[in-house]
Amino acid sequence: MRFSTCVALAILLIFEKIRHTKSLKGMKLTIPRAVREGHSATLDCQYDLQGAQLYSVKWYRENDEFYRYVPKEEPPTRVFTIQGIHVDVSVSDANKVTLLSVGRDISGLFQCEVSADAPSFHTDVRSAPMTVAVVPVGIPLVTVDKTGLEHGRPLIADCHVPPSHPASNVTFFVNDEKVPGYTSEQITPLADQSLEQKTARLELSGVGGSWEPLRITCEASLFKLYRARSLEVQVKPDTPHPASVLLMGERNSSGARTNLMLMPPSRLVSLGVFLVKVFF
Repeated sequence: MRFSTCVALAILLIFEKIRHTKSLKGMKLTIPRAVREGHSATLDCQYDLQGAQLYSVKWYRENDEFYRYVPKEEPPTRVFTIQGIHVDVSVSDANKVTLLSVGRDISGLFQCEVSADAPSFHTDVRSAPMTVAVVPVGIPLVTVDKTGLEHGRPLIADCHVPPSHPASNVTFFVNDEKVPGYTSEQITPLADQSLEQKTARLELSGVGGSWEPLRITCEASLFKLYRARSLEVQVKPDTPHPASVLLMGERNSSGARTNLMLMPPSRLVSLGVFLVKVFF
């Protein structure tokens, strides 16, 4: 048999052996979707080597490697200097890595890369986002302006949320019914704290008459870290009873508002369904 043929057969046998070698599978990455600023965060990477030996585990924040575990080295752990990332080596290993006193600047995509040892050197990668948040202090506040009702202008309800990072989500409730959105929002950056203050607005036109008061509240939430409901504000219309109540939409290019929902006051009181524009 010619030498070149023998070499080709040997290479083929090696690749066939590698193909049938038990290797990495079932990789699962668990990273907190959000964590409070200044708290610790544990990132978990589970995998099944199917009998193969582990070659290395590498952790990245975006494209920057900050932690490596190689069992054949002494010590097996190695930490790379990345601004804002502080690894607690004493509780970090081949599966978990703990970050201490996390700051907002490390928010982003975190990645775990696992490699099996020879002969396969099979490598798999998983990634997931993590946001470092500053939660609001206190509860949201609802303010209502009905001064324009007697002139046919809408009832305006504003939900003011304490500063946070990122801005909180807002949900309005009218007569205990959830309103699936609101008319507009304003997010104001607070430069001295690098936080954001959010105000969401709900506008209702045609509100008046002598039926029961409208009861308005709002709820603010930020991931699973914060959820708070405002105190209830009751609005007793004192203008003539209207034929219908309408939620005001945003202004179009010509400056006119688009009215998208019309219903009798009794229906408004029982359902509280008024959405014009939904913010997700």
